[in-house]
Amino acid sequence: MQSENMAHQTAIIDRSKKVRRVTKATKARKRKKSANAKLQQISRVAADLFFEKGFWQTTTKEIAEACHISVGTLYYYIKSKYDFPMMFSKVHIRDINKWEKEVRKEMPDAAPEEMLRKAVRKLVYLVDLRDRMVLFWYNTAQHLEWEQLEDIVNTELRIVALFKEIIDKGCREGQFKTSDSLMTAVDIELFCHTWVIKGWHLYHFYTLEQYADMCEHKSVLLARGSSDLKIPEAAGYPIIEVQHLKDDWDQRRKENPNGHGSDSWVRSPTKVDHKST
Repeated sequence: MQSENMAHQTAIIDRSKKVRRVTKATKARKRKKSANAKLQQISRVAADLFFEKGFWQTTTKEIAEACHISVGTLYYYIKSKYDFPMMFSKVHIRDINKWEKEVRKEMPDAAPEEMLRKAVRKLVYLVDLRDRMVLFWYNTAQHLEWEQLEDIVNTELRIVALFKEIIDKGCREGQFKTSDSLMTAVDIELFCHTWVIKGWHLYHFYTLEQYADMCEHKSVLLARGSSDLKIPEAAGYPIIEVQHLKDDWDQRRKENPNGHGSDSWVRSPTKVDHKST
């Protein structure tokens, strides 16, 4: 009888320990979820301020005030405002991962033209959702360092690669006839971004739905192309990968240590001076 009581007490203690462990794990997940939600809120507020005042003109004090928190609390989430480009990158990567996963899930069962339309529309809506962050990259990227840009560059190349994959499939199946699927993919991505880049003008004439419809239509027309139109390849333009851009970046920084980050692309040795050709 005594041994049974001891076993029962031991079982109760074990269950109690298990409950405490589960409770601690649950609380830790809730704290992490709450911290992530707060970080996303801070990111959105910062993106708005960077849009209104500019990245360099905005202070951490102004970000904290706009978030209704103290500067000390803000520094619990970030070390400095220079953390925001990396934070925006993570948001963008998460968005594009989800976009790519949804597109690839439907690709095997959808015709290339239908898939291109869906991929374009989804990306337009995503660009609209993150409009201030998209504008941040266009306005500020030229002043940032490679470490702050590498993830966003890699993600942009993935977007283009997926559009190119859809277009190439369409060309093989006879739905599309573009002579340069890579350039077409780049143009389509730019169409999607134009909604916010030229929003100051487009918002007066189109709703988001109308622009997405137009973007779909123009993307398909581009992909259909013409088999009679042959665009000569420009010498000196190899297939670009992230490592190529980083090597080019590093070389430019050695040549001009005080230059802006974008100097590595604006005056890249791999580019061709078409005026002299």
